[in-house]
Amino acid sequence: MGRRNVGITTGRKSRAQSAMLGFVILIGMVAAVSTGIFLVAGETVTSLEQSSEQERVETAFVELSQQMSTASSNTDVLQSMDLEVGNDGAIVKKDTGNITVSSEALDEDIDLTIGTIEYEGEDGTILAYQAGSVFRETGNETRVISSPPIYYEKTTETLTLPVVTVSGEQNLGTGGIGISHEETTTFRESAVVENESVTITVESEYYRGWESYFEQQAGDTVVRNVDHDNRTVEVQVGYLSVDEAFEDGMVVSENFDDFENADVENGTVREGSMPELDPVIEEMIDDHEDDDSLPTTNGTIAGNKTYFEDEITIGGEEQLVVDTSTGNTTIIVDGNTSIEGQLVADPDGSDHELRIYTTGHLDIEGGNVSVTDGNAGQLQLYGTSNTHVGIGPGESSFHGTIYAPRDEPWDDTENEVFHQGQCSEQVCMQSDIDFTGALVASSTNVHSASVSFKYDDELENNEIDLYPETYTLPPQLTYLNVAHHEVNIDNRGR
Repeated sequence: MGRRNVGITTGRKSRAQSAMLGFVILIGMVAAVSTGIFLVAGETVTSLEQSSEQERVETAFVELSQQMSTASSNTDVLQSMDLEVGNDGAIVKKDTGNITVSSEALDEDIDLTIGTIEYEGEDGTILAYQAGSVFRETGNETRVISSPPIYYEKTTETLTLPVVTVSGEQNLGTGGIGISHEETTTFRESAVVENESVTITVESEYYRGWESYFEQQAGDTVVRNVDHDNRTVEVQVGYLSVDEAFEDGMVVSENFDDFENADVENGTVREGSMPELDPVIEEMIDDHEDDDSLPTTNGTIAGNKTYFEDEITIGGEEQLVVDTSTGNTTIIVDGNTSIEGQLVADPDGSDHELRIYTTGHLDIEGGNVSVTDGNAGQLQLYGTSNTHVGIGPGESSFHGTIYAPRDEPWDDTENEVFHQGQCSEQVCMQSDIDFTGALVASSTNVHSASVSFKYDDELENNEIDLYPETYTLPPQLTYLNVAHHEVNIDNRGR
C-alpha cells in the first residue's frame, strides 16, 4: 500500500510540475512575442519618423534654394523663412568645392568657389544644398532634388551660369533664418565666346549629382570626363572645336550601335557635337552652280579646280580618278552620290586634297573609295545634317573622312539609302566593309561582324580645313553670362 501511495504521489507531482513548466514556458513565449512585436513596432515607428523628418527637410532645402536665389539678385531686402532641419540641425560649410569655366575664347579660366549646407539623417542619408542645387545622397547614389539655375537660351545663344554660394561657417537649427546678399562678382570681360566650346569642371563631394544633372539636361554627350578619385565631373557645351573633327575615329552626337563581333578598334568612338555645314554647303552651291561639270566618271580628270554636279553616279565597271598632284580639288554635288565602281584620289605623294561637298545622300554599294599614295585626310566628303550614308551591303571600302553632323535629334529616322529598311541611323555599314579614316555624324550603325573600322593614325594632329576660308559658320554658343553670388545665412534671434 505504501508503495502504491508513493507511486501515486510521485505521479501527481510530476503532472503538477509539467503543468507549471508549461505555464511558465507559455508566459515566456508570450513575453518574447510581445517583446518582438514591441521591437518591430518600435523600429517601424522610428523608420517612419526618420522618413517623415527627411521629407520635411528636403522640402525646406528646396525652398532654401529658391530663397537664396532671390537674395543673390536682391541686395536691399533680407529674405527670411522657417527652416526645418530636425533635432540635429544642419551645417554651413564654406569653400567645399569649385566650378571652373574654361574656353579657348577666354584669356584665363574662371574659378568659382562653392559652399555647402548639409543635413545628415540618422540613417546616414545626406541632403545638401550646393550652388543652387539640392542633392540627396544615400551611400554611393546621389539624386538631384532641385536643379541649379544653369540654362542655355537658344535664340540668343547664351549660356547663363549664376553660382550662388554661402559665406561663413556655422550650425543652423530648426526655426527662422535670415538670408542676405553679401557680394556679387561678374565676369563681363568673358562675355563673348563666339565659335568656341565652353568646358565646365565641377569639383565637389556631390560630383555624381552634378553628372546626373548635366546628363538629364543636355544628354550623355556633354559629359566629357568623370574622375572618381578627384571627385570631379567635366562637361563641354557648345560645339567641339573644329580642329578636333578627325582626331578620333568616330564622333557621334547621339548613338553608336555595333554588331557584337564587328572589328571596331577600341577607343575610336567618341561622343560629341560638331557644327553643321549646311549653311556653308548651301552657299557653295549658290557660288559654284555655273562651274564646269565632271568631264567623265570613267577615267582620269585634272585636279586643281572646282567641279559642280547635280548628282554623281559611278557604275560598277567605272573608275573615276581625280589627279590632285597639281593642287587641291573640289567637287560640289547638289544631289545624291552613288558609287558602285571606284572613286580614287591620286595626290601622287603630294599633300593636296580632294574635297566633296554634297546636299544629298552617299550610297556606296559594292564600290570602293580610296587614296593612292596618300592618307585618309586627302579624300574628304562633307554632307549636310540631312545626308544619309550607306556603305554596303556587298564588299565595299572607304579610305578617307566623312563629315555630316546634325544638331537636331536623328531619333529613329530610317536611312533612305540603306536597303530593306534595316537601319535607323544616319550612317549604316553592313557586310564586308573596310573603312579606314574618320567619321563625324549624329549616329552610326555597324550592322554586321564583317565590318572593319580603323582610324588612320596619320590624321592625328591634322590641319584639315573643313571648308574654304572665305566661308564662315554661325556659332552655336556666342555669349557667356557668369556671376558669382555670396549670401549670408543666420539663425534669427539666436
